Amino acid sequence: MRVCNSYFRQIRAYQINNKEYISLIMRVKPESDLSFLKKYDAIVGSHQGRIVTLRLNVEQLNSLCEEKEIIEIETSRKVANATLSNALKDIKANEVQQGLDLLQSYTGRDVLIGIADWGIDYTHPTLYDTLMEQYRVLAAWDQFRTEGPSPEGFSYGTYIEGKDQLLSYQCDTANIYDTGYHATHVAGITGGGGAGTKYRGVAIDAQWIFCSWLVDEASVMDCYTWMRNTARNLGKRIVINNSWGVYIFGYMDGSSMLDEFMNNMSDNDSVVFVVSAGNNGNSPFHITADFNNNDTIRTEVKFDRSGASANYWGETVTIQGENNTTFNSRLEVYNYAWQKIYETPWLACDGSVVEETRYALSESDTITYRASSRYPLDHRALVDWEVALTTPGGNDHVVLVLQGENGIAQAWNVACLSKAVGNWGVEFAAPMTGYVQGDDSYGVSEPGLAEKPITVASYRYKPNSWTPDISPFSSRGPNMTSYYKPEIAAPGTSIVSSINSFSADGPTSNNVVSSEGRDYYFSPLSGTSMSAPMITGTVALMLEANPNLTPEEIKNILKETARTDSYTQECPNDVWGWGKVDTYSAVKKAEEKVSLREINECKINVYPIPSSDCLNINGLKNNTKVLVLDLMGREVLNTNCVNGQINISALENGVYLLNLNDKGIWKKVKFIKK
Repeated sequence: MRVCNSYFRQIRAYQINNKEYISLIMRVKPESDLSFLKKYDAIVGSHQGRIVTLRLNVEQLNSLCEEKEIIEIETSRKVANATLSNALKDIKANEVQQGLDLLQSYTGRDVLIGIADWGIDYTHPTLYDTLMEQYRVLAAWDQFRTEGPSPEGFSYGTYIEGKDQLLSYQCDTANIYDTGYHATHVAGITGGGGAGTKYRGVAIDAQWIFCSWLVDEASVMDCYTWMRNTARNLGKRIVINNSWGVYIFGYMDGSSMLDEFMNNMSDNDSVVFVVSAGNNGNSPFHITADFNNNDTIRTEVKFDRSGASANYWGETVTIQGENNTTFNSRLEVYNYAWQKIYETPWLACDGSVVEETRYALSESDTITYRASSRYPLDHRALVDWEVALTTPGGNDHVVLVLQGENGIAQAWNVACLSKAVGNWGVEFAAPMTGYVQGDDSYGVSEPGLAEKPITVASYRYKPNSWTPDISPFSSRGPNMTSYYKPEIAAPGTSIVSSINSFSADGPTSNNVVSSEGRDYYFSPLSGTSMSAPMITGTVALMLEANPNLTPEEIKNILKETARTDSYTQECPNDVWGWGKVDTYSAVKKAEEKVSLREINECKINVYPIPSSDCLNINGLKNNTKVLVLDLMGREVLNTNCVNGQINISALENGVYLLNLNDKGIWKKVKFIKK
């Protein structure tokens, strides 16, 4: 079993009943029933396949690590984080909303969108439908609130349900990101009603659930579990938007425990995940260390001088060996004249730790550093250094030194915050001959490297101004995966959408709507955080057209229907994936795939689809009751299945839901009358 050492600022700890608990994730043996946890003071959160989240009294950690049922256990690390109307035209979502040459218009009706993010304004009028009549948020889980009640099956945070409660809470809790605005902007892109403006989203009749999750891996897994459970209880398909990404979730090759958790939920529960690729496309924050060419490799670790975050602490340098590659690493410090003034101990890839150390370099500058290595899992080594200078814009230089006999390692230099984990890259520089200069390759962040989720790049779209090329910030491959990431691109530059009215530092603009005596803004933001919800809304439209689509089918349709041009060049590639999203063609293809289906693993088959007069239903007892509903949920036919058939000739052409009472359980399938 591999045990992850402490990750310094990245560990999430909690006080429960005056005891200190830490958040953990673990990979257990496939046959484990978790009964061994009963003897520990453990609070289990989510269990998906081999992955389990839990909170454990810190005093019991050493004992738990000896359990033979556990393959791997880790501390749950902290996590960071064109107008909309024109962008919808570019991806052809407006044509889907209008139903041009489709069986009907599609607007996301009866589909649930989960927003896993921070900074949601529950009162924003864009969360209503386009007529400002129907409020479309069903529930929220604010994991930062402490007053409860918690959602069923969980022991923390506050569950908020229904319009009245949500409006009374107004917005999610000010947390480590203060009162943010990000989630409100993202939600507006997925399906905002626009509040009378032109800034409508993609799936304008979809419903939402929100989770403002504690910034650690286990909490986001719990968030996904709650969202899946909510969708299951409502009998709805769900697509979960993740407009965030980090570079410290373990191996950057799609094999982290979070990756496995999401893959399992996609395969077993048909949850569709959409993830932003990251915003480091123009950041030289990565190096490849090839020990076959150079046994000792040096690169300068630059520090963020932009002042982008008041919580900036320093840098996190993550180094991962490929295959059997192992290496030693240390930091060296040089003064303005490039004379060495300090060096740290060497750190091997054997689970060793460099304890936190402070060293005065001069009267005006002090270095603080610490490091941790993880035992190689499947012959892959992983090391994290955290380093800070009191004067990051001063004259001292910090150099990363790597030594290895042979093989290849990848390294990333990412901002480290005092309250959480940063996710923007900072330069690796080559100021001296023989040093390695950073590049922007291997830039896709976690969990965008997981195989099953749809990972989204960003391109520019603004008529008569920009060329429709890739956004410079959009993260790109190659990656350490065996598959392309990202898979698809959508508009993500200067997208105007809704802003949290309760955020003190939220952007404002002239696009303002007044409602209930309060001003609400629509402002432009850029990032793959904006392109991902374009795809999330597209998936919602596809699921309305065909709720039986699997996550794999949805991804394949997006690939098959993607647009290519002179900017994308030949696809697939490491920048664009399969190209620019074509929402109209994707929904059209989803319609075409409404066909012979087996319902919920029962031997009940419905055919032919489309049908004109009679619909065959095999697998039901004779005279079983059948209800046919339109897509607004209205009953249009109440009949019995006689000799495996029902007569639908009286129905108008269109798409319907067939409700079957199978052994006392109502089951639903979509069909087309044509």
